[in-house]
Amino acid sequence: MPTFTYVARNAAGTSRSGEVSAPSEIEAARVLRGEGNFVVELKEQQGGATATAPASRVGGRVRFLDVLFFTQQMAMMIETGVPVAEALDGIIRQSSPGKFRRILEDLRGRVESGVPLSVALARYPRAFGAMYVNLIRASEASGTLGSTLSRLGSYLEGQREVMGQIRGAMLYPAVLLTLSIAAVAFVLTYILPKFMVLYKGREALLPTPTKILLASSHLLTAYWPFWIAGVVGASVMIVAALRTSAGRRAWDWVYLNFPLLGAMARKALLTRSLHTLGTLIDSGVQVLDSVAITKRVVPNHYFAEMWDKVDEELQRGRQLSAPLYRSKLCPRPIVQMIEAGERSGQLGSVLKRIATFMEKDLRAAISAHTRLIEPVMIMFTGVIIGGIALALLLPIFTLSRNIGKF
Repeated sequence: MPTFTYVARNAAGTSRSGEVSAPSEIEAARVLRGEGNFVVELKEQQGGATATAPASRVGGRVRFLDVLFFTQQMAMMIETGVPVAEALDGIIRQSSPGKFRRILEDLRGRVESGVPLSVALARYPRAFGAMYVNLIRASEASGTLGSTLSRLGSYLEGQREVMGQIRGAMLYPAVLLTLSIAAVAFVLTYILPKFMVLYKGREALLPTPTKILLASSHLLTAYWPFWIAGVVGASVMIVAALRTSAGRRAWDWVYLNFPLLGAMARKALLTRSLHTLGTLIDSGVQVLDSVAITKRVVPNHYFAEMWDKVDEELQRGRQLSAPLYRSKLCPRPIVQMIEAGERSGQLGSVLKRIATFMEKDLRAAISAHTRLIEPVMIMFTGVIIGGIALALLLPIFTLSRNIGKF
């Protein structure tokens, strides 16, 4: 029979720890609850070592919208006094069959057996990240679960809106570029071969732009299997490279330094970092733990390095703002406001206010970049298509002047 180690509190609030044997984690929690204990942490021992259930055994990723709607619904019900298990049951009744519903059913079963919601959520790290679980754990200890879920819902909603705007800003030029490439490929592989028959034997009289265009068309149509193989091979190599540390680091550098979009990406990542850190600290999570979680939440190698240095400085007893002054990723005025928050003892609320201000600035930047990218891409597309059209029309004038030579 498996053995579980636990940390629990009794009715008087006294904490205790120990071991309990039971057929399953749910049964172990039920035993402890039957003894009048509130379970804070429960882990199974495997081979003499304590271990939690592996993520692969308890499900994979779920849709972001599912987590968002779940959080918002839980917040409303908990704040109106509905018990956690009943709230989960109500959400399950409204959920469509699928992976997320199965996760909710498992959460309900564990909560009904006495397992804290944060412990149950921790079994699904790919659905509910470290930030989510730690905020719920802190709120359970302070009795502010409803308000914390409400803040989490607002945070996730804000992330959704910002990421949607960023994707929209990047989608427009991507669509225009794809259409331009498709139009050029169509002209080179279908239209130009018909002109090659017309100009056959007169190549010496053709202008240079037309010769280049015809040569490009010949390369595409005569060696198309090699082009397809090259594109597929390059795609495979890029995907393989991105799975390595060096490849991912290179991609993150390009992401932060790409013309126009790089500045927007920096603002988005810094806003997400500060918003996460401020929410965690303001909810009662320790600063060191908050920094460690923030580092995992931000999907960029260079920002993770920045928070690594912050973590090292904090462990040496220094202030959070000290290493940020030396980072190029955090503007000096932002660091000065963070330092002021540390001195006043209101770091969490100051970080959230900074993040809110930066989020508004980011949205303005996205709108400005979108307005700037639109004419640039239209002009780029016009130059490409116009250049091809000009190269096709030039021979008409050249051949008309030299008609007597044929």
